[in-house]
Amino acid sequence: MLGMKRIFALLGLAIGLIAAALMLSASARGSVYILGILAGLGLLYGSYLIFRGKTSLLFGWAKTRTGALINLVLGVATLLIPGGVGGTASILAIVSGVLGFLAA
Repeated sequence: MLGMKRIFALLGLAIGLIAAALMLSASARGSVYILGILAGLGLLYGSYLIFRGKTSLLFGWAKTRTGALINLVLGVATLLIPGGVGGTASILAIVSGVLGFLAA
């Protein structure tokens, strides 16, 4: 049976992937391409670190915290920067970061 921390990591991964997909699709339609693309790719990497950190044997807590911090910072940045992606994708990125910290 999965432990609670792995469930949090799996949820953080899933929500982070949804947020990244929303940011990448919003950047394809909007006028700010670079910010959305970089934020989407950063969210993909942060979500990968959240999940991979919980399944890693060596320094897993550091990978999970780094991934959670990446998702949290990108979510807040895209929410607060004028002309950023914002909206649902940013809120989902923040939630993914919080779940990553719970998984650490």
